[in-house]
Amino acid sequence: MTEFLSDTIFGVTIKTWLIIGGAFLVLLGILYLIFRKKANEFISKHKEPVLYIVFGALTTLVNFIVYYPLVNLPAMKEQTGWWTLVVNVIAWVAAVVFAFVTNKLYVFKSTDKSFRTVIKELAAFFGARLASLGIEELILFIFVTLLHLNENAIKLIASVGTVVCNYFFSKFIIFRKKEKDTAKEEKETKEE
Repeated sequence: MTEFLSDTIFGVTIKTWLIIGGAFLVLLGILYLIFRKKANEFISKHKEPVLYIVFGALTTLVNFIVYYPLVNLPAMKEQTGWWTLVVNVIAWVAAVVFAFVTNKLYVFKSTDKSFRTVIKELAAFFGARLASLGIEELILFIFVTLLHLNENAIKLIASVGTVVCNYFFSKFIIFRKKEKDTAKEEKETKEE
């Protein structure tokens, strides 16, 4: 674990990034307490994108929680090449399953839980995630491998683009609301 904390991202140790992240979360908490009313109004007005961002961050956490213990197994330390790729796929699958469940139930509130619909949504979700992974790989290949630009900056830009693509895939294709669902939601909102 100590070895992991001393690794660097953008020239800064992971330990420092964790401290900065923790401080940022504390600052967000303090700002929320100060501006609670406005924050609650904003969250209720933009609930879906806010939930998407929150569960997206948790999905990333799931990915790292699965990835780091497996990639650092003492018995596999010498197998860095192929083992890293295998572990990355395992972590990606775990993260995508987590993202599917949270997107279906909490972000886009897809209410149809029939086996057929769930399988259809799951296949579309994995397909969209594979497509966005392919787009990200293509961006990295072009800008890092061919044009030799900074891999960290390009990865960050590609990741932001991937998140945006995944949101639109999920909202407008995978968990697209049917007219009767939209009418039901509007009725429930008026009753509140």
